[in-house]
This record gives sequence, structure tokens and C-alpha cells, in this order.
Amino acid sequence: MKKFLKVLLILILIISLISSVIAYGTFVSVSSISIVNQKISSTKINDDMNDLKIAFISDIHYNHFMNKERLTKMIERINAFKPDILLFGGDLFDDPTLYPIDENVTKELAECLSQLQADYGKFAVLGETDHHESVLPIVEDLLFQADFELLKNQNIQLTKERSSTIYLIGIDSLVGGNPDVEMSLQEVDTNAFTIVLTHAPDLISQLPSNGIDLVLAGHSHGGQIALPFIGALNKKEGALSYSKGEYWINQTQLIVSNGMGTTDTDIRIFADPQCHILRLTNK
Repeated sequence: MKKFLKVLLILILIISLISSVIAYGTFVSVSSISIVNQKISSTKINDDMNDLKIAFISDIHYNHFMNKERLTKMIERINAFKPDILLFGGDLFDDPTLYPIDENVTKELAECLSQLQADYGKFAVLGETDHHESVLPIVEDLLFQADFELLKNQNIQLTKERSSTIYLIGIDSLVGGNPDVEMSLQEVDTNAFTIVLTHAPDLISQLPSNGIDLVLAGHSHGGQIALPFIGALNKKEGALSYSKGEYWINQTQLIVSNGMGTTDTDIRIFADPQCHILRLTNK
């Protein structure tokens, strides 16, 4: 009898634990953005770029589970860190074929995106949902209204107080897009610190093996459901090799964001919504 009660108690504890994790992932995690503070150190970063703060976000997936209330709460938390530069890795809306976009939706999202603050500029690339023919003009217009510069297979130089430079290279999505690595890297001086912003992380296999210092990508949502020591359970095309967290490939650092929104199901387990706050430091 005692053995039976012991087994029953263990089963009750296990069921309670699983129920608590599912409840947290369904009602709390999806709307509470996690801030990942990380130093990015390199000898290519000069003293005047020291402590430059870059906020990196991805995969908002507005107009399904992500709504104005949830997004506004996340934006307020991001703005509290006062980033110098803000980077967006694509997928502004959820599937537009399933969730049509009307005027009220675009107005809401325009207001939210305009609230994001960054003194030295806001930059974006497109994800696969952004490329849908019915939504692409809307996405481009919304980003323009909110003062984002959209990078399509091109690079720009970012300077602080007109001195040293870092290169920001925006490459179109490996999934649903038209990435052109060669065009994107034209006239890039790899003696300077280089950042590639793209949507799907597996694009890194197409990049040069040296000269690229940092790659920022999203797309995977961290699987939305992940397990300790195992990682993302649901891997997507474009994020099969690199689906969650941080990787080093040769001399290139890859950071894969869990993104902000959810799709298919509104749950996140061990894959909280993320904003990376990256602080550049001289090594």
C-alpha cells in the first residue's frame, strides 16, 4: 500500500509539473519578452564604437496571436534599454492567406513600429511571409512609415560621430526570398567589423568562411517548444542546421533569435520571445 501511494504521489507531481509548464508556456511566456544581454568583442571594434548597443528582434507575426496589446508591452521593454541601433530580421505579419490584413490592422502596426526607438537608425530585412505578393507592398510601406531602412541584398556603413565604421549587410531570406550573397558583399571592407542581417540562419553556409564577424537571424522561433539538452523540437526549412541560440562557424558568430511572435499554436516552452541587446566592445 505504501509503495502504491509513493508511486501515485510521484505521478501526481509529474503531471502537476507538466501542467504548470504548459500553462506557463500558453498564458505567460508568449507575451513576456526575454532580454538577452550579450557582449560582442572584436579587435575590429574601435574605442569610439565601444558600448554601442544594438537591439535585434525578429518574427513579430502580427495579426493572429500577436496583437497591439502584446506587442506594445514588448516594445516598451525594448525601449527601456535605449538601443543605439535596432535591427529587425523579418516576418512582420503571420500568414496573410489565412489572416487577411485590413486598414485597422495596418494602422495598429504602424503605430507600434513607430514607437520603437534607436538614435542611430532602424534597419530591416524581409522574411518569407513578407514576400507574399498580397502583403509585400504593405510591409514595405509600414517599414518606411516607421523609419526603418529596408536592406535588400545590400550593405551600408554605420558610423558613430563620423569616425570608425561597421558594415551592416542585409541579405534577403533563404526561404521565400531571393538572396544574393555576392551582390550583398560588394565593396565591403572586411578589415572593419561586419554584421550580416538575414531571416533564415542556414544561409550562413553560403557566406565566405572568413571576413564576416557576426550573423543575426530568426525564422525558427526557437522551435516554440524546446527541451533542455535537446533544443528545438520543430525545425523549419531554412533553420534545420541552426535553430536556436548561438553558434560559431569558423570565425563567424551566429545568433539565432527565438523571435517575438508565435504561429500555428500560441505556446512557447523553453523558447521565450526574445530581444537581443548586443553591446560592441573592443577586444
